Amino acid sequence: MPRETLEIPAGISPSEWADLQRQFLEEGVARCRELLEGLDQHCDALQIAQLMHRWAGGAGQLGYHNITELARFTERLLRRGPISRSEVREGLSALLQAFCDLRDKQGGGVPDHVAQALRGKTVALIGFPAEKADRACVAMGLVGARPRIFPFTDDLRSASASDCDLVIVQVGAATNVAQLQAAAAGLPAGKLFLAGERGHLMALPAGLQAMVADYLFYNWEPEELLLRITLAMWRKTTALYAAPAAPAAVPCEAPEISRRAVTIPRVVAVDDDPVILAMLRATFRNQGIQCETADNGRDGLLLIQQEQPHAVVLDVNMPGMDGYEVLASIRAEQIPTQVMLLTARQQENDVVRGFQLGADDYLVKPFNPLELVARTKRLLRQTHREVA
Repeated sequence: MPRETLEIPAGISPSEWADLQRQFLEEGVARCRELLEGLDQHCDALQIAQLMHRWAGGAGQLGYHNITELARFTERLLRRGPISRSEVREGLSALLQAFCDLRDKQGGGVPDHVAQALRGKTVALIGFPAEKADRACVAMGLVGARPRIFPFTDDLRSASASDCDLVIVQVGAATNVAQLQAAAAGLPAGKLFLAGERGHLMALPAGLQAMVADYLFYNWEPEELLLRITLAMWRKTTALYAAPAAPAAVPCEAPEISRRAVTIPRVVAVDDDPVILAMLRATFRNQGIQCETADNGRDGLLLIQQEQPHAVVLDVNMPGMDGYEVLASIRAEQIPTQVMLLTARQQENDVVRGFQLGADDYLVKPFNPLELVARTKRLLRQTHREVA
């Protein structure tokens, strides 16, 4: 299904817009199911055609162009006569699927963990273009978070911005990097996000990148925004996994791998797709990062245990021992490594489960190799290791 556009008309607040969308989608799901259940017993073609006409107009106003097309198609079926119940059923079924997909994507499918983590939180959006600010506001409105919009000229350390739980700054070609770095130095650790195009973000000085909790690359989706700020909240408030307490005489950074300086980082990539493995191997090695690979979860865990790598790139959906089981074993054995999940499934619950098991980051396939490198290097910087 093509991506739906989202534009908030002037004079309507993001929360009001989100309410209109939610009501429209919920009505669509309920009425489609009702009509399908009673279609064999009763089919009032005129009444259903009028409903289709109304939905086509309402969907167009809300930006749901796919629903507009499906509703118009079904209306034409009903008005041309004589009606074919099988064709009407097919049209209503397609509409039901479209309503369900959009409802789940735009709020109905937000996991409870995400909603609970973000409810009541304030997020500063600094320097965002109007369209992206609107999308972010709608997404946060669905979970009860409170966005605050500022121009980039505002000091990040001002009371209004620094009081927010997170600060997200849009970076572009015209951004004053020195000003941004000086302002970022006054923010608490784990509070700063940067958003923008990959090229701009990856060209930032290493010192500034080390201050960043996470990135939102330019083509971010609303669900990704919610998941990434949720992860940041969890990092700030609690451990992502429960590790056994260390003896009092042993410092937390006791494992040798976490203390030594590293000039050539080592990464283990685990994926059952040989094309993905070849891409990962070539991408990392071209960036001066040593990469070993395994094509299944069991061999991958053995390799991780032997190599004690600085980072692991781990596919979620593998036959046999899947990525979640490998991740759980890594954390249970307290192997000191950063873990990035790769998933071809975009359901939020999959990603949330990975966070709860101790994942440090994630990417959804298909991914951009440069984004993978940027995120991996960010993870490595968080362990205070030198990255070539």
